[in-house]
Amino acid sequence: VRACVRACVRVCVDVQEHQTKFGVPILWHSSLEQVPNGYSLIVGHEFLDALPVHQFQRTDRGWREVLVDMNDEENRQSSAPPFRFVLSPQPTPALAYLTDLHKDSDRQNIELCPQAGVVTQQICRRLVADGGLALLVDYGEVQPKPDFTFRSFQQHSVQDELRDPGNADLTADVDFSYLQNIANDNVQCFGPIPQGYFLHSLGISHRVKALLQKASKDQAKQLLSSLQYLTSPKQMGARFKVFVMTPKGDVAPPPFVLRGSGGDSQAA
Repeated sequence: VRACVRACVRVCVDVQEHQTKFGVPILWHSSLEQVPNGYSLIVGHEFLDALPVHQFQRTDRGWREVLVDMNDEENRQSSAPPFRFVLSPQPTPALAYLTDLHKDSDRQNIELCPQAGVVTQQICRRLVADGGLALLVDYGEVQPKPDFTFRSFQQHSVQDELRDPGNADLTADVDFSYLQNIANDNVQCFGPIPQGYFLHSLGISHRVKALLQKASKDQAKQLLSSLQYLTSPKQMGARFKVFVMTPKGDVAPPPFVLRGSGGDSQAA
């Protein structure tokens, strides 16, 4: 058992070296802090939404954290999930994550991802020290929704978050305003803007048009279907948002410049 644990620790801690099928060397690190310092181009796609969140609910006794508890014996013998959500009877240490801005709002539910804040701070330190750019694409909104967004997907369908732990995809919308508040003193923030607008600004339609000229009938159908899926406001074009951070003084990335002087795409 000890040897197995040591092997697992080595896999998690050590740098793993691999090659692409074209022979390009790549290195896998278990954390951003292990990556050598230097000018960095950081891309995160559906990364922040997978980090753990804390949920808080306003009560007559003040803010209380939502916790996970075992379901009672009667429900465990039925079709109910083995776990349930409950409110903490007393204040918990996680309440320290709530700022005065949160507490003074009129919201009844607050969902926070402190780990996303930690990652944002790490990225900011690298950008300030060595330059570069961070491009984050994820589910989320410019301002957080009034209700909880934590949810579970299994086989592409939404299911009870506590029904099959360990075998389902858990996700929560990214609160980009929270990331902006953390990053603003250190770097420039652009966005978030809808993924559809971002991709069209970069010329995805022209690229698809060029590919269609030599595509077979099946390939053309797949290209057009993928374009619709990635850019349509009814699909991922609106659900995904694009958020960029650069060192202060750097020129705004093109899609954000084209957006104009209004909207939510300007440097914060």
